[in-house]
Amino acid sequence: MTVNEWWWLATFGLLTVGCCLLLWWTFRRQQNWPVRGLNLAVTLLALGGWWLWPLPSVRFVLFCSAVLTGTLEFVLMRQFLNDQDAVFARSLDKMMAQYSQEVQELYANMRGWRHDYHDHLQALKAYLDNQDTQAARAYLDELEDKLDEVDPLVHSGNAMLDAIVNAKLTLAERLHIPVNEKVIVGSTPLIKDVDLVVILGNLLDNAIEAISEQPASEPRQLRLYIGIVKQQFYISVTNTRPADQEIDYQYASTKSDKRGLGIRRVNKLVAKYNGMINRQYEASIFVTEIAIPIHAVKSTTHA
Repeated sequence: MTVNEWWWLATFGLLTVGCCLLLWWTFRRQQNWPVRGLNLAVTLLALGGWWLWPLPSVRFVLFCSAVLTGTLEFVLMRQFLNDQDAVFARSLDKMMAQYSQEVQELYANMRGWRHDYHDHLQALKAYLDNQDTQAARAYLDELEDKLDEVDPLVHSGNAMLDAIVNAKLTLAERLHIPVNEKVIVGSTPLIKDVDLVVILGNLLDNAIEAISEQPASEPRQLRLYIGIVKQQFYISVTNTRPADQEIDYQYASTKSDKRGLGIRRVNKLVAKYNGMINRQYEASIFVTEIAIPIHAVKSTTHA
C-alpha cells in the first residue's frame, strides 16, 4: 500500500471511531428517537459515501463535515443539558423555599399548641368541676379534630425530611392515593438538605405521577420506608403504575423528559455519597431502593 492509501485508511479509521462515539453518546444521553435517527443517518451517509465516492476531495469534505456535525451537535447538546440544569436549579430553589416555610409553619403550630395547652386544661377542669362530662367530651373531640389538622403525617426526627415527605404525602392523599409509610431516622446526620430535597422530591414525584396515570379501576398504592439500616441511610419507594407504561434502560418513562432529568440528578447525587441504587419493576409495580453509607454522609457534609 502506498503512503496515500495508508493515510486515507487511517483517516477512515478516525472517521469510524468518531461516528461510533457520536452514536454511543447520542443513544446514551438523548431519549428522542428522531434525534437518534438523524445521527444514525449522518453516520451511514459519512461512512457509506466514503466508499461510494473514493475521490480524495469528496472524502476530505465528508470527513470535515462529519467532524463539524459531531462537534456542533455535542456543543448544542451540552448547552441544552446546561439549560435544563439551570431550569432545574431554579425549581429547586423554589422547592427549598417551600419546604423551609413548611418547617417554620410546623414549629409555629407546635409552639401555638404548647402556648394554648394551659388554657385547654383550665377549660376541661371547669367542665369537670361542673360535672358536665358531656361538654368536656365534646371539647376533647374538637381538640382532637384540630390536632389532626396540624399534626404532620411523619415524625422522623429530621425537620427537613419531615417537610419534604409530609408535603408529598399530603399531595398523595389529595389525589386519593393510599399511602403506607414508615420514616424514622432520629438524630443521625443525613445528607445535605439540598441533596435530600432533590432525591426524595424526585422519587416521590415520579411515584405519584406514575400512580396518577393509572386508570381509576386499577388498585393504587404508595409505600415508603426511610430509616437507618446497617449504618446506611436507606430509602425504599414502591408504587403501582400502569401496566402498559414504557420504561427504558435508564428507568425513565419515554413520555416524560422531566422524569428522566430528575432520575439523572438522583443518580449523580447518590454516586456523590458513594451510595447504591437498585431499581426493579414488574407488570404493575416499580421499586426504587437507595442506600448511602453513613460514613460517606459525614465525610461529605463536613467537607
